[in-house]
Amino acid sequence: MGLGDLVIDALGIRPGSVVALVGAGGKSTLMQELHRAGSTRGWRCATGTSTKVYASQADALPGFLHSRREGDKLVGLPPEDIDQWVREHRPDLCVIEADGARSRRVKAPSQNEPVIPGSTTLVIAVIAADAINRVIEDVAHRPMLVAAVCGCGPYSRLTPQRACTLLNSERGGRKHVPEGAGFAVAITRVGPRQRTDADNLTALLADVGVSVVLLERIPEPPEKDPDSVGFPLPRANRH
Repeated sequence: MGLGDLVIDALGIRPGSVVALVGAGGKSTLMQELHRAGSTRGWRCATGTSTKVYASQADALPGFLHSRREGDKLVGLPPEDIDQWVREHRPDLCVIEADGARSRRVKAPSQNEPVIPGSTTLVIAVIAADAINRVIEDVAHRPMLVAAVCGCGPYSRLTPQRACTLLNSERGGRKHVPEGAGFAVAITRVGPRQRTDADNLTALLADVGVSVVLLERIPEPPEKDPDSVGFPLPRANRH
């Protein structure tokens, strides 16, 4: 079973879902894998961003939703434009990268983050397992914000309890989750050395009612599949 299939089955993702990915530690690859798994099931799949992603991360994703290109990055569509696109095209699965993390393993959102479309039905907060029990300053994007949410200093370790606090906080993983949308956590990069930390974090999140999926590896981005099902961008947004 592929990574995308695991997430779809574990979190009960069904046709008609709009999934927003926030946090850090593998959002772009998770988006790619969800598109691949949905397309294999015969679903009409779409992907895009409401922030910025590297253009190379969208190479395998036909019809990637964005507004324009700036250098090596694609700039996202405003969330209301994504909502309108979803209403008009009615994909079976739409996955939006709604947060930036500069390739770090954990993050807390700044004032204007994340940028989650109102049509979102499920928000998945991503964290890398190899951030747990590491010094926050060493692994975090916006370490001062992470520390503030956790109630510690940036040179403290991100214990499982602190990671749970961060992910379940409305100043952290739950920020801007639309009313009525589901919320779950994906713990990525789980290897033998990270398994105990990941299991401890999973148990803490379960205690506060948060669904968790453990992902034992993040595979290399797939090659572009010419048979993938995707949507073209609206003409005004082609770049």
